[in-house]
Amino acid sequence: MEIWQEVGKAAAYAVALPYCWRIRRDSPSGSRMQAAWTLMGASALLSLVRHGYEVWAEVGDWALTQRSWRQIIIVASLVTLTWGLLELGRAFREAGLAPRWKSVDWLWLLLLIALALPVLVNRERMGDAASSIAAMRYLQFLSSLLLAVPAMVALGLHRISREMAGGRWALALQWMVAFLLLRLVNLCLSTSTTGWSDWLQWSNLAAPWLFTMAAVERWSVTRAAERMREQIFVGANKPA
Repeated sequence: MEIWQEVGKAAAYAVALPYCWRIRRDSPSGSRMQAAWTLMGASALLSLVRHGYEVWAEVGDWALTQRSWRQIIIVASLVTLTWGLLELGRAFREAGLAPRWKSVDWLWLLLLIALALPVLVNRERMGDAASSIAAMRYLQFLSSLLLAVPAMVALGLHRISREMAGGRWALALQWMVAFLLLRLVNLCLSTSTTGWSDWLQWSNLAAPWLFTMAAVERWSVTRAAERMREQIFVGANKPA
């Protein structure tokens, strides 16, 4: 593990976090949209802590068992992310944008299952499988399952983005789907095959920045709405 990779991942979540907070703050109080971005912001914060932990462990040259405590942070981050995506889906449903699944979506679901299965079968190849702490080994197994779940939830978001027929909201959802899919693909490749180390270095670094792009695009929707309101207000108050 290279320290610069962990620093780059931490930087991605550090950039995303204030955007998540702004979106949360500007969402209607008590709404599902506010809850969704609160949870996704919490996930970004936990991911930031996790990668900071990795940097500290690398600098301190910690043993594997010491490093394996990161599984607590990883699972917490994935739980809050999944919960946030579910709340986001419910917010769209309440707005009348419930996804209408098509045949291609079921093919995508089969693909996600195909990507998740090698992770479960080859989980002994994952980083903390040799930890002497049984609880950390169980949490690592849970984290591999939890990584597949939000990717499956994101299928509904992808269908919603397609039905939006463009726009920055749709693009934000597509960035989020790409983030979740790339993480699952990376985990599958890292546990089931060899020879992808160079590609995985860069794709693992790129994945968190896709989450950041999703948050930036979603914030741009709010900013565009604010500018439109300002223009309407100025136009309405111009002297005749």
